[in-house]
Amino acid sequence: MRRHIWSLVVGVLLLSCKKQTETLQPPPPQPTQTVLLKDIVVDHLPSPYYHFEYDASKRVSFVSFASELTRYNVIYDGANNIAEMKNNILVNKDRLQYVYGASGKVELIAYMDSTGFVYKTLDLFYDGPRLIRIDRAARSGTGFVQEKTVTLTYYDDGNLKDITNHFLPFNGQPEVSYTLHYDHYDDKTNVDGFGLLHSEFFDHLFLLPGIQLQKNNPRTETYTGDGDNYTVVYRYMYNEKNVPLTKAGDLVFVTGPRTGEHFTLSTTFSYYQ
Repeated sequence: MRRHIWSLVVGVLLLSCKKQTETLQPPPPQPTQTVLLKDIVVDHLPSPYYHFEYDASKRVSFVSFASELTRYNVIYDGANNIAEMKNNILVNKDRLQYVYGASGKVELIAYMDSTGFVYKTLDLFYDGPRLIRIDRAARSGTGFVQEKTVTLTYYDDGNLKDITNHFLPFNGQPEVSYTLHYDHYDDKTNVDGFGLLHSEFFDHLFLLPGIQLQKNNPRTETYTGDGDNYTVVYRYMYNEKNVPLTKAGDLVFVTGPRTGEHFTLSTTFSYYQ
């Protein structure tokens, strides 16, 4: 974790009682949004898996996950900067508070409970415009202990090549590491790359406007690491705006007791007019 993490956490705590006085460099301009994603529906999972709503400026104002297992109001500070995402389900009022660095990029996301207590942090690192690492730390006693690291590498065209999730031993959690490799991208627009950072069903979803992991849609995905390894070959159908309507995958296990077994994956996408 960066040495300045505590100053950032203190800054987060102050956000709830006063407006930041630091003048931040605005984030890089985002490409003109021609489509507004509405729902992502994944077979055999709570539906819709992701649902989006937008404000008059076509910014995401609300997002839900797994048939509203979590529901977030997205609050902005300025034109494009997310200040926080507020979970508003009955039994959980957590807030994800964002802190920006001088470059205008998100450097810290703090998980706060309803009382404002910070119990988890995400520390984000970049190489130019590309997100290359996220360190997640959980509170332990009076400090924070790193429990997960996500590292990302890219092709020259900006599409994600590999994303590695490394879970560290903490509070009974075993050490686990695995890598997802993506290849054979098409030339159409990707709309679901944000989900690659939301790899745990019961972890909070967070959005990073202006950060694009996948510009296009990968036709192959390969899982290597702990657990049963597999490969997936994807086929897409697109609408007239060259965004996916369906994503069909043929998953085959290549290690473990299910080696050679195939499993069909199916995702559908809908958009606002």
